[in-house]
Amino acid sequence: MTEPERDSEKDNVIEVFTDFVCPWCYLGEKHLQQAMHDKNTRVQYVYFPLHPETTAGGMTLQQLFAGRGIDVERNQEQLRLMMRNEGLPYGTRTHTYNSRRAQELAKHIEMSDDEAVRSKASNFRAAVFLAYFGEGENIAELEVLGGICERSGLLEFDVEEILCDPKGASAVDADWGHCRQMNVTGVPAYRFRGNWLHGCRGPEALESLIRVERAE
Repeated sequence: MTEPERDSEKDNVIEVFTDFVCPWCYLGEKHLQQAMHDKNTRVQYVYFPLHPETTAGGMTLQQLFAGRGIDVERNQEQLRLMMRNEGLPYGTRTHTYNSRRAQELAKHIEMSDDEAVRSKASNFRAAVFLAYFGEGENIAELEVLGGICERSGLLEFDVEEILCDPKGASAVDADWGHCRQMNVTGVPAYRFRGNWLHGCRGPEALESLIRVERAE
């Protein structure tokens, strides 16, 4: 398993800066799929440390947003309504959880030498988002990650063994470093042919970024 070179300058590669605990990344992933009409355009995911200080046991949303003047319950209800209008499950959330292990597993899958494993990467990402936002599960827990792998079709994955392999950690470290190098301070962010789109702006904005016209 080797980390792919950064090749976002190529005409057919879009870099997606994302984190599994970002609700706008969850929604942005759906918008990206709606915008990807050209099958020759490849997506390269770059994982971002949104709340790296979160402990393995998680943090309440009240703690996370303390001192920011945010009405957490109202904010969550607005997100829930918006996501459901988009057809995305969004449960009653009370905590945020550390996404580092999920990111490392995602890199292992995306960088695997086995095509059958790499083909499950989109299933894995979708399952992580669903577990976190739909079910409120702690995606830092090995048992939860094991269930996500099973639901993604990665039935023979030994999560604990894989996470002991330093290659995944090194790949995530490289992603975090790339985020700093590119001055990415929030997600989602998208880079294509040297052009940028920041935030969750809808499928039309993504279509414009990647310059792919709708088929007539």
